[in-house]
Amino acid sequence: MAGQLPFDERPWPERRDAALQNQTMRHTIGFVTRRFTLVKQEVYRANPDIEASRTVAVGQKRKAIHDLPELLERFRTQVEEHGGHTYLAARAEDAVDIALNIARTNQVKSVIKSKSMVTEEIELNQAFGKEGIAVRETDLGEYIIQLAHEKPSHILAPAVHRNRHQVADLFQEDAAQKKIAPPHSDDIEDLTRYARERLRQEFLQADMGVTGGNFLVAETGTLVLITNEGNADMVTSLPPVLVSIVGVEKMVENWTSLQEIIQQPAMSGIGRHLSSYTTMIHAPKSSGSAEGPEQWHVILVDNGRMALRGTKFEDVLSCIRCGACLNVCPVFREVGGHAYGSVYPGPIGIVETPLLTDFQILPELPSKLCTLCHACQEACPMDISLPQHIVSLRHIVIKRHLNSGMVGWTLKTWARFWGTASGYRRSISLARVMQRFYGKRRNASGLIPGMFAGWGQTREIPQVAPQTFHEWWQDRNQKGE
Repeated sequence: MAGQLPFDERPWPERRDAALQNQTMRHTIGFVTRRFTLVKQEVYRANPDIEASRTVAVGQKRKAIHDLPELLERFRTQVEEHGGHTYLAARAEDAVDIALNIARTNQVKSVIKSKSMVTEEIELNQAFGKEGIAVRETDLGEYIIQLAHEKPSHILAPAVHRNRHQVADLFQEDAAQKKIAPPHSDDIEDLTRYARERLRQEFLQADMGVTGGNFLVAETGTLVLITNEGNADMVTSLPPVLVSIVGVEKMVENWTSLQEIIQQPAMSGIGRHLSSYTTMIHAPKSSGSAEGPEQWHVILVDNGRMALRGTKFEDVLSCIRCGACLNVCPVFREVGGHAYGSVYPGPIGIVETPLLTDFQILPELPSKLCTLCHACQEACPMDISLPQHIVSLRHIVIKRHLNSGMVGWTLKTWARFWGTASGYRRSISLARVMQRFYGKRRNASGLIPGMFAGWGQTREIPQVAPQTFHEWWQDRNQKGE
């Protein structure tokens, strides 16, 4: 069953041009992603045993995906035996309906959330908003983009495309609307203090907490969250109702598996052995507990994931959302996450978006946003074959005729000329004629047809050699040299 993902309906050239013209975004994303990559490299060099641990983690995660139906049942049984409630949502809209029903039953008016990509995937905030339920993101990056009415631009750092001056402007506008004291300056400490003070009362007053989940331990029915701010601790312990919405692929078999895998997101994403906070939820609050939710609901989201099991794309389900592939991708560094148009940007988004939706949205991703440099393959801690998958997806796009008519015509024409030696020679002869016709004009704008027209808008036409090697060789032999 094909899943559903929200997407940017602007055409690719419009998304691309908007990104390339945003110099602040390009600078901040380039700086941060390079910094993450360098720190990761230093940590790996200083800890040679990390590679062995990573290899074990890959094997454990692959096994969990293979055994996923069985592990899902074990997890659900454990959660329900300890007083929690579980639901399996086949589609995004099913997950939203379940969450809304829980909110209605408990007369929820306000919700606090920790960072969650899957809730972005199912557009939970928008659904709550239509019901009149106030939602507040409590991760600092998510809080910033919520104020800006934007989508995350990076899996790990949602607001990485904004600098501190822009964040200060957002906080100033927020303070003016709420008629409260603004941050004292655009210093990072002052901005963080302002966000902390704004969020404190919302933590205390919320009726429901919503989280995602980094891992699900089938052996004990435990949800594992890793964060660097500690906000997940308050989201999971203060409101009376807790709803955890997690993709089914986050399952691991037992604590032994978790021990190896839990190091990988922080290690590969930001170059740390572990994230600052690890939060584990095992059950709702018992009668003798001082904190914790009175109700715990776990919504397990399929939305196209289970259909990938048993296919050559199965290893995509091993993704741990570390962001390492984004950090090394030269395309992502130039255009940022919003240019991809999908909730999942970067190399993993290029692969996941068409696979989860059966190419119903953004079929241009595999062709337009990858140079096949293979940097993502080397960076991925879960050893996902991203470049090979992107090539396979390009083949599928062609077989299904998902390219525009102009792209098809251009490729066929190019293949007709360059598919044979004689055709190649004719194309060179034609290029020489065109070169003489247009004289010394070097700007290629308007001269190159089809899908290559955009190439000519930013480049000069290379001069055709007066004589090819084959022509030189034939002339030399004729002269008996």
